[in-house]
Amino acid sequence: RSTSPRERAQRLASLDRRRSRARAASFQCRTRRADARHRLPARPHRGDPAHPGNRTDAILVVSVDPTTGKAAGFSVPRDTSGFPLGNGKYGAKVNALYEHLQSTTGNGGLALSAAVGKAFNIEIDGYVFIGFEGVKNLVAAVGGVDITLDKPYYDAHYWVTARHEGWGLPAGRSHLDAKNALIFARSRKGDNDFGRARRQQQLVIAALAKVRSQGVAKLPRLLQIASQTVRTNLPLARASDLFDIVAKTDISKIQRVVFGPTTYASGAGGTSFELKLSVCRNWIRSHFPPIRPMGQWPPISTPSPSSATSPSP
Repeated sequence: RSTSPRERAQRLASLDRRRSRARAASFQCRTRRADARHRLPARPHRGDPAHPGNRTDAILVVSVDPTTGKAAGFSVPRDTSGFPLGNGKYGAKVNALYEHLQSTTGNGGLALSAAVGKAFNIEIDGYVFIGFEGVKNLVAAVGGVDITLDKPYYDAHYWVTARHEGWGLPAGRSHLDAKNALIFARSRKGDNDFGRARRQQQLVIAALAKVRSQGVAKLPRLLQIASQTVRTNLPLARASDLFDIVAKTDISKIQRVVFGPTTYASGAGGTSFELKLSVCRNWIRSHFPPIRPMGQWPPISTPSPSSATSPSP
């Protein structure tokens, strides 16, 4: 649409301010396997270009059983309020919970994992935290991702550049480079936050499929990027074992849901809503793989694909 240079400059300044408070994604993960139970954690980090903010606008919990290939996941939308915390509820929206826990406990990643696990009656084996630059770098490293949409998507209000407003995809299959993959995960005015959460799930699945298709030889480069842009206590020395988990997962049959209204949440005033925890927990019991007790990592028989190590949380 047509705008004056002054209006464009004002919009760009506003966009820069929003990006300076950039939201990040936190993926809470559990894995279930016959011979291993392991944690995959991550969290935001101040002062790092890859992690410019501490708001977790994307919270995705995934459970995988490599023995059967079964996997399931759910997203907690950012506008969730009254999230269970200790013996009470967190008053603000859930996307600010990490920052609160970081300031009160000194380890927001582990504290958020514990809070999410307690709220849904599940054990969180770990967390992975990744910012915007990390998403772009990882997608670029695998040569982009393929996304298939049942219907067209268009966000008329997404500012791609200072002069270009509006972004979308047609129905069918599209190949997204790093820049457009990030827009796909961030855009929300073409539908809403719940639609965005579903797109984020779709992007994660597409990225896993691409990594799997390129084989274990791609791991050194991915580990190098992860060492710079991901905050996790994921044991990168176990990268080959983790790749096996991805390889055995039946990606086409992953069960996934967004815990939004009206089935899984009810309005709490304004744009906020509270989860119907009993309904959410029922979904988890019905779709998450069973827990396999007495698991442990198998011995390392081969060297790590990379000398890269996970940065300190």
